[in-house]
Amino acid sequence: MTHHIAFYGKGGVGKTTLVTNISASLVEACFEVMVVGCDPKGDSTALLNNSIKIPSVLEQIRNHTDLTLDSLVHKGFKGITCVELGDPTSSATCASAEISRAINELKRLQVFEQINPDFVLYDISGENSFAALHAVIRQVEISRLCVVTNADFKALQTANDVFGFLEQYNSEHETPILMGGLILNSISSSFEEAFVNDFSFHTNARTIGKVPRSLVVRQSELYGQTVIESIPKSNQSYYYRRLANQIVDTTNTIYSGNMPQPMSVERLRAWSLEWAERIYALENGLVSDGASI
Repeated sequence: MTHHIAFYGKGGVGKTTLVTNISASLVEACFEVMVVGCDPKGDSTALLNNSIKIPSVLEQIRNHTDLTLDSLVHKGFKGITCVELGDPTSSATCASAEISRAINELKRLQVFEQINPDFVLYDISGENSFAALHAVIRQVEISRLCVVTNADFKALQTANDVFGFLEQYNSEHETPILMGGLILNSISSSFEEAFVNDFSFHTNARTIGKVPRSLVVRQSELYGQTVIESIPKSNQSYYYRRLANQIVDTTNTIYSGNMPQPMSVERLRAWSLEWAERIYALENGLVSDGASI
């Protein structure tokens, strides 16, 4: 059985780096993996191909290329199947329709059936509202949705928005989208971890993994590779492998039914002000280090 897992988050949270390192960890564990890039830049799979971008589905459609399995699918690190949907904004058609068009070509050529991977990971950009996410959901039976965030408030706002999207979508459809969990990425301090964990508590969002910030990530990206490939014995590689294991466990676990509950605009604003006051107290020595967390 193929598990389709979507990763969504605000641009800049390191989602693409996370997805490629998770895919590299999974293929190391002898799973067959496909990565489908849904980012307009078309570089979701670059780190799996020595930083080389591959031709996208939409690019080939617009160039009237004869689409085949070999033209759409490229093999990356340890045989990971790489597909880039392409830039949906380069056409007069709406982004959602363009992404659906690209996925329809994959389905027409029976790419998923021919490759038959254990996991298909979708790297979905949060920059185009929910157009890309909605298009993928309409075309593919998503097993789980993982939301990636860092400790930036705008990233948490995006996570809160997607929780609202899930709540509305699930209320209108018989088959719900199951929440895989909230992933904390690029965390540099216990304060940042406490900040995101408190957000998770207030939104009833299950946290399934934490990846610390590390220069090893930047070093590997400069090599044009994942951390798993370039520095496999690093501590950072351990975090990616552990997260990959958690995702496998989550996918194979019977869902409990608990869904995240987004904060209202007013509650989110009040919550952010509470944390602003905590930071003020710390910065001005009104409390000892960590007492306000």
